[in-house]
This record gives sequence, structure tokens and C-alpha cells, in this order.
Amino acid sequence: MALLGILASVSLPPLSLFPAILAFVPFLIHSLFSKSMWRMIILFWGFAFGWFTASLYWISASLFVDVSWETLILPFALFALPAFLAMFWGLAGFFVFLCGRTIKSRLLYTAVFIGLAELLRAYLFTGFPWNSPSQLILTHLYLSQIASVIGQNGSVFLILLSVVAFCFLYLRIWKIGLLCILPLLASLCFGALRLDSPSVSNKPKLEQNRHISIRLVQPNVPQKEKWNPEYKQQQIDDLFELSASNDTPVSLIIWPEAAFPSIWLDFENKFNEMSQMNFPKNSHLLSGMLRLDSNKNLYNSALLFNDKAELTGKIDKQKLVPFGEYIPFREKLYLKNLSLFGNKKDISIGPNAKLLTIRDNIKLKVFICYEIIFSELVSSQERPDIMINLTNDAWFGQTLGPYQHLSQARMRAIEEGLPLVRVANTGISAAFDYQGNMLGKINLSEKDVLDIPLSMKQELTIFSKFRWRITMLITFSLVLFTVFLDVRSQARQKCNQL
Repeated sequence: MALLGILASVSLPPLSLFPAILAFVPFLIHSLFSKSMWRMIILFWGFAFGWFTASLYWISASLFVDVSWETLILPFALFALPAFLAMFWGLAGFFVFLCGRTIKSRLLYTAVFIGLAELLRAYLFTGFPWNSPSQLILTHLYLSQIASVIGQNGSVFLILLSVVAFCFLYLRIWKIGLLCILPLLASLCFGALRLDSPSVSNKPKLEQNRHISIRLVQPNVPQKEKWNPEYKQQQIDDLFELSASNDTPVSLIIWPEAAFPSIWLDFENKFNEMSQMNFPKNSHLLSGMLRLDSNKNLYNSALLFNDKAELTGKIDKQKLVPFGEYIPFREKLYLKNLSLFGNKKDISIGPNAKLLTIRDNIKLKVFICYEIIFSELVSSQERPDIMINLTNDAWFGQTLGPYQHLSQARMRAIEEGLPLVRVANTGISAAFDYQGNMLGKINLSEKDVLDIPLSMKQELTIFSKFRWRITMLITFSLVLFTVFLDVRSQARQKCNQL
């Protein structure tokens, strides 16, 4: 089963070999005829273990940035994390066995309970909704647009229902199979309408046609050099040189996560002096930085400066990476002096999470690092004009990780109907419009700048209005349909016995 899970995972972006999703079919057919509950649980877990091991292997690359004792946890990164994530699918297998009385209902309950398992995975234990089957909608431009209606969580059910449809067709249960494939076909039609005739298909209630010129700065600093004092001045010089490398005026210059190689309170005066000499006029600078407050709490932040180098706003990261930015239960586990990935001090969740504002009252929602994978961090009550993701994927080198992260960011643009700009230290930096169309990018491991004339046209999508209610409606509808099939099947069996 693990081998089938590995094969199925290559259907995910960026490989996007969509036919590989058919590896789900032999897995489900073999599993759902099981007469043992534990056998079904193990088969579901085994398939998911292969899926997550193959698609999350890149996490272990961070252990080799600076080889030290951290490499001892390589088995945890490679196998323990996928094994844990696979437990959610194993739990789904338990409920499928418990509730499904026929092969038809078991197939449909598979879509229901794996979908719910992915929903739990997105929230429990800080949440990690990475490489969900929902990412498969991003393999096709038209199909991806359905995220504006049902979001990432709803798209899980769409993909799983499509997989189940292939199982029904394989078993020659034609009517239900064709019925289950209809949502996928409808989603493709919706996407075609949304992209080709937006004025007809969308009827946006909120649309802005203002433009803003944005400069993306990708310094491409290797992680080994990032906090090395020997390279500090060179990094500073490169940032300002890249920012001023183009004479074209821009409204906003964006640096990636923790771009400046110092902590804010330690270098504030020096930064102001340098900025006044090198900073382009009539521009704002948004930079990722580490900062200390008056109580010596450390935050992973984004700081906004005007053209006089004055700090005009800041936000702090709200979703921290366990073991990467802090050690859970450090005090209770007596790990106060433990240094992990060079971090002796835990990063804290900061008090600043509101929108940042620049000229012309343009509001920015900033996500730091993997915060962009959490759709709930965008508020329906405080809607921005632009979403910005600052990140540093240098930890993961030339792996699939940075490409997957880019794909996750694109999903947010489609869901929210908002333009999104992503700036990464080593790449991939890119900009998307409100429909998720890429407007330009800087490739992985390139030092470069990119100027984007970004349209702030946006759409108040169905998902941005109703969010979790959409997922609950899909779940309820699937359960209702499955119960109906079960009841009808039992009624037929009784009639045949009579």
C-alpha cells in the first residue's frame, strides 16, 4: 500500500502527473473489501504513509544545512512525521469500516472520512495542511478556480469523490460512478467561465482596478551564510543594491523573511542611517526581520518603513513552526538550554497581527513563512487589498519543498479572490492576480529583482464569504447521499429475501 501511496503522490504539484491519482483505485478496491477492521485501518495508514513520505521528504534537507547533532533526528523527519500524519487516514479507515455496510457506501464514506481527516490535520496539533489531495486542483488552470467557491478544504472532497467515481466505474456500477464524476466536470466548466468571461461568471461585489508597482527582492543567501557575521555586511549591501538596481519608481519594495541579518533593537540606528542614503524616494520598504521587545521576547516579524526610513508598522508571525522556531513544552521537558537549528531562544507569537497600510490607504495582509498555508488566517471582517507572503525556503535547497510552498500560496489567491505577492530568500518569488494567474517569478536559487505592476482588482468570492460553512454543507450532502444508498440497498435485500 505504501508503494501505491508513493505513486499517487506524484500527481501533486509541482510534478502534477495527474493520471497517477489512479493509484487510489487499487488501494480502495483492495481495502474496502476487507472483513477485518484492523486490516482496513492498516491499509489506509500504509497508503497515507507512502503519500506523505514521498511528498514531504524535503523536510529532512534542513538537517544538512549545518551538519551537527540535529542529523540524528533524520529518521523522525523522514519517517516519524509521515507516520503520524498517516494516522489521520488510518482513523478514517476505522470509521469507513464502522459505518459502511456495502461496497457502495464504503466508497462514499471514504470520501467523507478522509476529507474530514484532512480537515482535522489542518487544525489539530497546530495544524499542517500540506500536500492535501486538494492540491490536485492546481494541476489544471480551469479546475483550480473551484477553490473560489469551496476552498481548499472543500476541494479535498471534490478530488476524493472523483477518485471514488473511478472505483465505481471499475466495478461497473455505472450510474453512481457517473454521478460522482459530475462535480469534477461542473468544476471545469465553472473554471472556464470564471477565467474566460469573468463579468458573466463572477459578478464581483467588490472590484478595484487600481494598480501598484511592487519590487520583489530575492537576495539568494545560502542558509549556511545567513547568520554568519563574516557575511553580514555583504548581505546588507546586496539588499540595498538590489532594491535600488532599477531606476523605475516603485511604491513598495519587499524583502523576504528575516532578510536583514540582525535583530531589530540591535541595529535600529544603523539601519536608519543606511536607509536615508540608499533607500529609493517615494517608496515603502517591507522587510522580514527578527525583533526583540522591551521584555526580550523574540519575534519573527515584518517591518514597514517609509521613504524616510521611519518605522510605520509591524506584524508578528502567529503560526510558529514546532521545533523549527520553538520547542514545545520546553520548560516542562527541562530543555531550557537545548539549541535546535542554532536557536537557543524560542520565537514567540507576537501581539501584532493587523493589516499594514501604505500610501493611498492600500492595506496589506502579511503572512510569514508557512502561515500562507492556513486559509483561516485571512479575516472576512478585515479584508486587505493585497496578500503578501515573506518566506525563506533556503533550508530545503533544490527539493520539491519550495515549489509546493509556491503552490500553497497560489491557492490562497484563488480562494480569497485577492492578488498575492510572494517573496522568498532563495526563491521562488512570484506574484499572482486574484484568479491565481502568475504575473511573473524569479526562479529558485537566483539572485534578482522583479518589478510587477500589480492590479488590485479583486473579487469577494463565495468561499471568502462563507468559508467553513461550505465544507460542512458538502460533508452533510455526502453523508445524506451515502445513508440513502445504504437504506435503499438494505430495503432491496429485504425484498429479495421475501
